[in-house]
Amino acid sequence: MKELKTRGGRRVIALGQDSLLTMDRLQSMLDRFDTDPRIVSVSIYPGLGESHFTRATGPAGPVTLITTETELTGEITEWAQQVSSRGFWHDWYVLADRDVKTAESQLAAPELDQVERTDPSSSRFHDADQRTEPKTLTIAIDVTWLGPHQTGAQVLTTAAIEALAQNPKIASIKLIGLTELPGYAAHLTELSGVSMASDIEDQDLADVIWYPNQIDQRVNIGNARKLGRRIVTTYLDLIAYDIFRYHGSPEGWSAYRALQRRVALSVDGITTISADVAKRLYQEVPLLQTKRIKPITLGLDHIAAPVTQSTGQLQTHPKEVPQGLGSKPFLLVLGNDFSHKNRDVAIQAWQLVLQEGIQCDLVLAGLHVKSSSSKDREEALLKKHADLRGKVFELGHVSDEVRLWLLANSAVAVYPSSAEGFGFVPYEAAVFGTPSTFTRFGPLAELTGVTTGPKNWLPEEYATDIAQLLTDPDFVSTRVAALQEVTAHLTWERFATELTDFFFYVSGIPPVLTSAIGSTTGDTAALASVLNSKVWRASEKARRVKNKLTRS
Repeated sequence: MKELKTRGGRRVIALGQDSLLTMDRLQSMLDRFDTDPRIVSVSIYPGLGESHFTRATGPAGPVTLITTETELTGEITEWAQQVSSRGFWHDWYVLADRDVKTAESQLAAPELDQVERTDPSSSRFHDADQRTEPKTLTIAIDVTWLGPHQTGAQVLTTAAIEALAQNPKIASIKLIGLTELPGYAAHLTELSGVSMASDIEDQDLADVIWYPNQIDQRVNIGNARKLGRRIVTTYLDLIAYDIFRYHGSPEGWSAYRALQRRVALSVDGITTISADVAKRLYQEVPLLQTKRIKPITLGLDHIAAPVTQSTGQLQTHPKEVPQGLGSKPFLLVLGNDFSHKNRDVAIQAWQLVLQEGIQCDLVLAGLHVKSSSSKDREEALLKKHADLRGKVFELGHVSDEVRLWLLANSAVAVYPSSAEGFGFVPYEAAVFGTPSTFTRFGPLAELTGVTTGPKNWLPEEYATDIAQLLTDPDFVSTRVAALQEVTAHLTWERFATELTDFFFYVSGIPPVLTSAIGSTTGDTAALASVLNSKVWRASEKARRVKNKLTRS
């Protein structure tokens, strides 16, 4: 070991691959010792961005200079710990040069320095995160929301993964949050570059972790910084934020609302599925930085192409379709019976159409939900129904085959929803040439291009529009054409391209400032989980009595 001397007279020796010590590098490292007498080691360490010095808990990398002012006995790691305990310092000379990145490391980074690579408040995080423009990105995607039934939220996740896997700028995709995918999503791991993540602790840090559905108590966002250098989440809507009945208690609602605001401020990037959702988010979280949020409308080409009438494929009843359905024109209400879906309005409108002498049946296809359901209102209306010009078919959840048959064979898709982030059904129906009726608000006004139809949610407004769609072919053609024009350019490939571009953009800007002050989102998620638990809901009556006594 050849002894070297700094300009200030300090004596040092080199350990490791001294071939990396070019004249410029060596002089910079020697000069570093002279900046503070507490510095006892300076290591060359591979990193990203411009060259710089940073403080570490011990020497690491392919080559290290150490002072001879303290006796070097035993292993260098033991020596480093001993001198550190006396208050001496270790510096890294972080370089992005190719020969440094490919050099064999002689000393592994101390455990604490490795841990702090995932902590945005640490200098180590930023040492490792000063990035040059990457050509490809590695992505981790949370798939927690892929439950047993496939609805709009699940379509977003599965269709987006399929499209992202085809994008040449995405190097690999790890799926997290589930140990096994449901049947409709099982094919995802067969796609090139897509795999399930078995253990979070064993995963390499991805460039971006994406949460396709807004965070709630099902998702542990507290792990996000351990999984990705940047966090991006997608807000589908603010329906649960706005509607109390979707929660087990006032406290649960409050916790959920706080969680949504804190998540918005703690992630590095947000996408929304319409500009309308972005607008609402800005209203609720005014501290949001506009550069960190981007509306990206969903794709619509996941719907199977319509089958020609000559094949008879869609005219043949799937075995799950009740006998008699299709014997006369029928209206289709597709979706679970959340109150905001207003299925009771559809029933009232249908009954008014029948009173005009138009014969047609009504199909209600969708699950009854546990909370915020319109089931009682629907049952009250249907119990009084006695008009023989039409009957109702309640199908519950339907398979993909039945869903497509209903969309293709219904006379009108009735979609009286009053809260949406996007709204798939009118577009899905249009793919099959089926007209739909809906109120133009929010994303439906923003995207559909339809200028006619109900102006509000009065059953009379819907009945008038339905009657014209059942009797006026030109009116039908105009409605369908407007929606088909939208579906022509809203593809999942376009969605994946815009999302990938946003991932690159977010990767190139500093992490959000609030990421450095701790995981309040994790604490709030835990609170939301408690407030929405069965135990909390079961004790709701007792809490009401207690609150009443307290107020008295």
